Amino acid sequence: MRTFLIALMMTLAAQVGAICIEPTVYLSTPVKPSVPWCVNEWDNTHTCDEWEIQSYYSELDAYRDEAQYFINSLNLYVDEAVDYAQCRANELE
Repeated sequence: MRTFLIALMMTLAAQVGAICIEPTVYLSTPVKPSVPWCVNEWDNTHTCDEWEIQSYYSELDAYRDEAQYFINSLNLYVDEAVDYAQCRANELE
């Protein structure tokens, strides 16, 4: 009986004292790196040194990582926004 009362009190306290926290996101959109000047995109050729090409590929890899982090953060924001909306709706009941 005591366990039941404790569980009931915790449930009621959680419902009464629920605080809805608005989600926030402070991110800037990642910027895709520029194609090196030594690449001719029209003819699909280049006059770049190997280090220039490798540097560009490294920048692209970093961009992909940043873009994936950005997408994951936005998805988390959406999840938090849904939770917030549900919390506010529960306040109206």
